[in-house]
Amino acid sequence: MAGVALRRIAIGLALIGGGITLLVVAMSVVSLIGRKLFSAPIPGDIEMLKMAIAVAVTAFLPLCEITDNHIRVELLGHVLPRPVNRVLLCCCHCLLALVAALICWRSVLLVENSLVYHSTSTMLAVPLWIPQSLMVPSLALLVVCALYRASCALSDETEVSDETDGDVGI
Repeated sequence: MAGVALRRIAIGLALIGGGITLLVVAMSVVSLIGRKLFSAPIPGDIEMLKMAIAVAVTAFLPLCEITDNHIRVELLGHVLPRPVNRVLLCCCHCLLALVAALICWRSVLLVENSLVYHSTSTMLAVPLWIPQSLMVPSLALLVVCALYRASCALSDETEVSDETDGDVGI
């Protein structure tokens, strides 16, 4: 039940990230056409692109984790017994949870710092706490998803059950 809820939230965040990516691509195309044909690009387009893509990429991470679709190199996967592989997989998910928790914590501190010092982007003067704070929920969900996948690895549960039958559900 928890896996289904986590999966649905992760899919929702990934859809938001996909929407952000599509908007940024459209903005880049308009800016490129404006730059080449009219010598009038969108001011600060690269700055907006960098902030938006950072938010979008973090929005995709929980879905990669909950569906266990990260890149994995299994050098010893066929040699070691299944219980050992499960423990190693659990350790990998726990390590990811630890790193994601560290990044999430540091991102929260970065948001606080940006608020205190009124940090803004160079060209558009966008307050930096806005894109930074938009990354925090995705990183927090990544931590929860990694811990859930670690528990699944220990209990030998391979998939998060949902009515999509192994499909991402988009």
